[in-house]
Amino acid sequence: MILRVVLSVAVLTGLIATTAPALSAARADAATGTMERQLDELATRLNALAVADDPTPSGDARRVAVVRVPGRSYTSAGVDWLRFHGRAGDGVATWRVENRTVSRRVAPVPIRPSRGARRFREPGSHRLVFALTRTDGRRVLTVARLGTQSEGGQSRA
Repeated sequence: MILRVVLSVAVLTGLIATTAPALSAARADAATGTMERQLDELATRLNALAVADDPTPSGDARRVAVVRVPGRSYTSAGVDWLRFHGRAGDGVATWRVENRTVSRRVAPVPIRPSRGARRFREPGSHRLVFALTRTDGRRVLTVARLGTQSEGGQSRA
């Protein structure tokens, strides 16, 4: 009887040890897939903004977007952080899932975050305002949290 219990525990431990990496990868893929779907939709909206609207010093050309940062759950590894920035003349979103950093182009112009929108670490929905402006003769998208104070002191709501 004791031999059966010991053997059962050994087999169960072996099964868990072999399936744990696959489950971890599946959870990371779920979180990455969620971010990619949201950012593809955001990229479509920001590309339309950059093509159809002219930049103004006050940032009158705007798009409001809700981005949901997935939290950890049984089916998702969760996103540790998300940030928007510029790279090589494009707007880019970068996020970290487990030990992997992923980047995706989301706009044809650089993105410059405001103080309150530099990095999103909290899981859940974040309401963001992307405004097309001209800075130093270049077209730039600024991103801020909706309803917070911008760097200039004016409400972005």
